[in-house]
Amino acid sequence: MSPRSQNRAASIRRSIQVSAAREKVYEAFRTDTALSTWYMDGTTVEFAVGGSLGFEGPEGAVRAVFVELVEDERIVLDYHAPWWGTVTWEFASTPKGTRVTLTHEGFEGREDWLDRFTWGWESFLKALKAFVEGRPIK
Repeated sequence: MSPRSQNRAASIRRSIQVSAAREKVYEAFRTDTALSTWYMDGTTVEFAVGGSLGFEGPEGAVRAVFVELVEDERIVLDYHAPWWGTVTWEFASTPKGTRVTLTHEGFEGREDWLDRFTWGWESFLKALKAFVEGRPIK
C-alpha cells in the first residue's frame, strides 16, 4: 500500500453514489475502450500492478502506474508529471449500488492546483456514474 499524505489540506476527497454493482464499476477501469469513454479520449491501459494508464492531456502526455489493485474494492495509481500524486479509487457496496470515493494526495507545494483538480475529478466521477449506469456522458 502506498504511504498516505499527512497534509489533508493538500489533498482532494470526493465521492458519488452510483446505481451499479462494485464489479461493474471496477470493470470500467480495465479496458482502453471503457476509459476512453468516461475518463480521457485515447486512454490506454495495462490493468495490472506495475502496469500503466496513459493519455494526452491538456498539459501533455500523462502517465500513471497501478500500485495497488484489490478486486472490486480499490485501485491506487501514482501519477507522474505533468500530473502528480497518488489517486485512490475505493468502491463500497450500498443498498442502492456502490459508493465511489476518490482521494488524490500529493499537492504539497502545489496547492494552487487544488481547485482545478477538484473540478476535474468531480467531472470524472459524474462521467463514471453515467457510464456504469448506461446513460449518456455529458
